[in-house]
Amino acid sequence: MANATIAVGTYAGEAARPYVAAAVLSADTIANGYVTVRENVHSKAVLRKFSGVAIQANDDCAFSTPSSGQLTLGEAVLECSALKVNEQVCNEDLRATWEGAQMSGQNSSAPADFTTFVAQYVAAKTAEAIERNLWQGNYDSTDGGTDGTYTSFDGICAKIVAGTPGEEDLLTGATTSANILARLNGLAVPAVIAGDPNTKLFMSRAMKQLYYEAIAGTAELTYLADGFAQNYKGYQIITPAGMPDDTFLFAQRENLYFGTDLLTDHINASVLSLREVTGDDVTRVIMQFSGGTQIVDLDAIAVARRSS
Repeated sequence: MANATIAVGTYAGEAARPYVAAAVLSADTIANGYVTVRENVHSKAVLRKFSGVAIQANDDCAFSTPSSGQLTLGEAVLECSALKVNEQVCNEDLRATWEGAQMSGQNSSAPADFTTFVAQYVAAKTAEAIERNLWQGNYDSTDGGTDGTYTSFDGICAKIVAGTPGEEDLLTGATTSANILARLNGLAVPAVIAGDPNTKLFMSRAMKQLYYEAIAGTAELTYLADGFAQNYKGYQIITPAGMPDDTFLFAQRENLYFGTDLLTDHINASVLSLREVTGDDVTRVIMQFSGGTQIVDLDAIAVARRSS
């Protein structure tokens, strides 16, 4: 989107994809591949989970079904919510910023077209909202309730609350540098993902700062904490921009899903200048798309979160 000139007009389906995709796929978690993304979900998608297989002695030519350990098939439904962005930007509010960027000449990252600049601004704000909802949608990190700040769709943490995780620790009170190590140590990683290099520990950036402080307080050479804080017991620490505080999650990318309809014909985008229509010096940016999250296997995660 940064290299395209956005013309005033309305776009649907494939024509709208460059505009909507720039807003949705720029979210920190999605752009960095912290979760698995399905871009062709219209309303719902079934996520398959295979487990178990039995190896038998090949002592005859008959096909025989094992008595135990057979391959089983489970499923989880990824359901997307219809979403829209209706933003009206006063051109005067952004024009000074855009003109200032133009003064940098070839060093400027701002587009030469002002309408494109406005659309990029709205897309960036949309990406931030997608990121927050992806993790915190309908989730209150202070008590685990559903009355959170972000309510566009159920985020991954809300899916955890609604389900029955195999390993879940409920925490009381806020996390501090004095108690964060105990909270992490009390969380057991499920055997199915334990020791796997694909297993990551997700926490907010504020929680990682507390983790750093806790490590620095126990190390003889505090500057070594910078390297130690990148991992916990051998697991890489991931800090998505939208991850809530006081929530710690062991999981794998293949188990966490975000779905949207970017590859379908059901998305729309409009960039409208009202100066020639009503005389108002404003630009309206409108987008219609869908989004939703799902966890395939709740027994393959471990979470610690506040309940009060």
